[in-house]
Amino acid sequence: MKAVEVRNLTKDYQIYSRRGQKFKELLTLNNRRYHEIKRALDDVNFTVEKGECLGVIGDNGSGKSTLLKILARTSFPTAGEIEIDGEVSYILDPATGFNPEFSGRQNVFTKCALLGLTTAQTEALFPVIHEFSGLGDRIDHPIKTYSTGMTVRLGFSVAIHVPFDVLLVDEVLSVGDYLFQRKCISAIRVFKDTEKTIIVSSHNLSEVAAFCDRILLLQEGRIGRLGRTEDVVAAYVRECNERYSRVDAAPLPVNDRELNGCAERLGKVTILDVAFLDGDGRETDTFQCGAPLTVRVRFSADEEIDNPCLRLQFLRNDGLLAAGTNTYRHDLNYGRMLGRYEARCTFPEMNLLKGEYYANIGIWPDEYQSFLVKTPYDIRQFLHVIKMESSRLDGGGIVRLVNRWELDKLDES
Repeated sequence: MKAVEVRNLTKDYQIYSRRGQKFKELLTLNNRRYHEIKRALDDVNFTVEKGECLGVIGDNGSGKSTLLKILARTSFPTAGEIEIDGEVSYILDPATGFNPEFSGRQNVFTKCALLGLTTAQTEALFPVIHEFSGLGDRIDHPIKTYSTGMTVRLGFSVAIHVPFDVLLVDEVLSVGDYLFQRKCISAIRVFKDTEKTIIVSSHNLSEVAAFCDRILLLQEGRIGRLGRTEDVVAAYVRECNERYSRVDAAPLPVNDRELNGCAERLGKVTILDVAFLDGDGRETDTFQCGAPLTVRVRFSADEEIDNPCLRLQFLRNDGLLAAGTNTYRHDLNYGRMLGRYEARCTFPEMNLLKGEYYANIGIWPDEYQSFLVKTPYDIRQFLHVIKMESSRLDGGGIVRLVNRWELDKLDES
């Protein structure tokens, strides 16, 4: 039996780039348009059976919150239809239905009234709502003094204790402390056992995978996938990993200073060329995990400098430092330098796993400058990218750790 049915659901938002443009449209009786259309949902179709728990996942801006707001009827679609069998309760924006000037207690009565409960019904429910929220004496303090987590706790407590057939939850599992998250998940499991229908949106894939029967993946307002939880989550994680490990080098070296976090340089040294060499000394940007890699840096000391620190780092596109090294850590002392030089850093086994990594190379006055002060002699940052290939045997993560498995049967005596 269908509890929720969504047919050809589309939602457009009118985006005005300047204040007053909507008023100008009204003055022209909408004969001139001063807005752009942002399509948040595009022809979405799905059904949810009674007693089913549907998870909604996707990137930020994919339309998850918009979908739940339309199902809760706090927003209206541009086109399409929705049918919901039974009463709906929801916790969307933490502040929805709450007056910041009212106390938590007053807001419970106000929100219950908005959901159709009488004062007598709310008075009967208030003790369990209060206890579940865990707010204690803070229940009589104004909502404006609450943290976001406290507001969510109160909102969720109200939502799950009023009579409902369909519960809509948006991102509650990513807000609040660990204990309250566990209480929320336990409550959702109880509702599943009592044939309540639940639609929950979350970025916490492990949590939604634990109790959702199916997953709907939204991608730029469209349904990317809809199916068994483990299948959709695995496909989404795989896709995210592919995007996560893919980075783009700047097309022209002239953009170096614009891209660099180090906007200033001391001068005196100029990096002339950076190359990546395989085990046979050939230049390439693609390496197999476990194979040798040499980074060759040619530079010119245009003025005399004393024992500079050469630093090399490999970073993922989110800025995570995967590996790094510098000449000071190897107790190398080059003395005073003037003229052209070639430095080489060799990794006998480059054990970064599959993905693309920025290779940042800089020359600094000393090691401490390289970490604390952004004043290198010269630097190449976010310009060079290497691509690592690895096999299934290398496992997951960032680096391959050399390992060996053994199995022995124990003596049962």
